[in-house]
Amino acid sequence: MGHYFFNQTIRISPQTLQDWVAQVFQAVGMPREDAELTAHSLVVADARGVHSHGCLRVPLYVKRIEKGAVNPKAKPELVRERGALALVDGHNGAGQVVSHFAMQKAIELAEKHGISFVTARGSNHYGAAAYYSMMALQKDMVGFSSSIGGGNLMPVYGGAERRIGNNPFSFAFPALTREAVVLDMAQSVVAKGKIMMAGKTNSPIPSEWALDANGIPTTDPVAATEGFLRTMGDYKGSGLSVVIGMLSSMISGAAIGPTLKDVYEDFTPLNKGHTFCAIRLDFLVEPEEFKRNMDVQIDFIRQSKKAPGVDEIFLPGEMEAKNYRRQMRDGIDMPSEVLEEIAQLGERLGVRMPLLAEPT
Repeated sequence: MGHYFFNQTIRISPQTLQDWVAQVFQAVGMPREDAELTAHSLVVADARGVHSHGCLRVPLYVKRIEKGAVNPKAKPELVRERGALALVDGHNGAGQVVSHFAMQKAIELAEKHGISFVTARGSNHYGAAAYYSMMALQKDMVGFSSSIGGGNLMPVYGGAERRIGNNPFSFAFPALTREAVVLDMAQSVVAKGKIMMAGKTNSPIPSEWALDANGIPTTDPVAATEGFLRTMGDYKGSGLSVVIGMLSSMISGAAIGPTLKDVYEDFTPLNKGHTFCAIRLDFLVEPEEFKRNMDVQIDFIRQSKKAPGVDEIFLPGEMEAKNYRRQMRDGIDMPSEVLEEIAQLGERLGVRMPLLAEPT
């Protein structure tokens, strides 16, 4: 470690982190606006406590750009629009740039038609699915996003080789005075990024997370990386992965199955697919009434009798929202190994490292 202590956390202001990461992306050819958008999406994930989809991804994104696998200057194009439906071609641009464009189009179509479905091809890894579904909240809409995974990382239920992706999706529902309900999940027990993070910090993983190359549960993150992610709920998680992958890629003509490449191993264009939907509430119900009813439902669930050993019941997205408010105010607690990798990239690319606080 050149700059930080090993296996520590460093508190850094969100704006400092975002500016730093954006400068790194600009240094490899990304226009300023796109670099800032991509950096913002990663910092939001870190602020929400979802480090597996935060700035941990910066070295991978930079490597893919430098190897010509991603075109940092590409601009997404609307290639077809019919009623509430639209098709976007990302032209191998950054996943965040393509996805932000597509979700904005989904919101625009929902404003006109009440509901929308926008699908994209020619994209790349888009980070946290919730970043896009949550864009609908400020418009009093329900939002949805999904993506094909970063490769065929898991065996289908009953299989013994990688044939399905860990395909993430997110729903976002607005509330009145309570936190918005935001579900962001994929079909594995955990995201591969969490296993990557465990590997960087030399931390063991629970045996429920992954299988080694022989299909045996493992606590070794290195062996897990060489093996398989485990689907949640066995056949249920497997089935969900199949259909989310189809929804994300089959309609747009993006990669899936035999054409799906591994984002970590194949440094050629991925042709990743995504889908985005929005539902305009006031076409069916008064938004204020809907959000008041959401508050009632949230309280009904949270006030459930608790199982032994449980102090509090949380709804999807509630803990992340609390993390976000706290860390946007006080600073984001970042793993020192992640900041070290960004610092090394910055040194190579001529991007100065900001002055950071001592480890917490």
